Formats: sequence, structure tokens, C-alpha cells
Amino acid sequence: MHYPVHEIKEWPNSEIEGWFEYLNRRPVGYRDDGRFYHILAALGLKSKPHEVFASLAAVEKDKQEREEADTEHNIQAQKLVNSGFLGKVIQDTGWDIEVK
Repeated sequence: MHYPVHEIKEWPNSEIEGWFEYLNRRPVGYRDDGRFYHILAALGLKSKPHEVFASLAAVEKDKQEREEADTEHNIQAQKLVNSGFLGKVIQDTGWDIEVK
């Protein structure tokens, strides 16, 4: 991270927790592992990257969690559109938008 210790000690807890969360989702060296996986694949390795490297497994897990969250948000948004409530709000407020 290239920050001196005395500067990190001054950070609020939320900043430190944010970095821990980020490093859990994107471990140090995951890009290097990805590059090395491509070399191994060129040499004949048949496994998936997240099966070989724990850092890439963390990235894959984060990707899946984000896709699940996006899917859930899309489902909730579609429920809102289908409920008629959004149409009522748009009609009552005079917003000039189109809902698909």
C-alpha cells in the first residue's frame, strides 16, 4: 500500500475495515497468479484458475457474490415496475421518464 505506519495509525476504523474488505476480495498477488495460471494452462493444465490458486478463488467468490446481488437487485426492480406503485408515483409527480 506504500503508506507509512504513522499515517495508517491516523486512519479511521472505517478506512482500515474497507481495506481489509478490499484485500479479502482482491488478495495481494492475484494478478501474478492469474498470469502464472495462463503459463500453466499453456503447458497443459486442465484445472480452472480458482481451483489452483486461493487468491483467484477469492476473486471468483467475489464475482459470484456480486452477480447474485445484481440478480437480486434486478428482481426487486422488476417487482417495483410490475407493482404499479412506480407508475402511480410517476403519474402523481409528473416525471417525464419511460419505464421499461
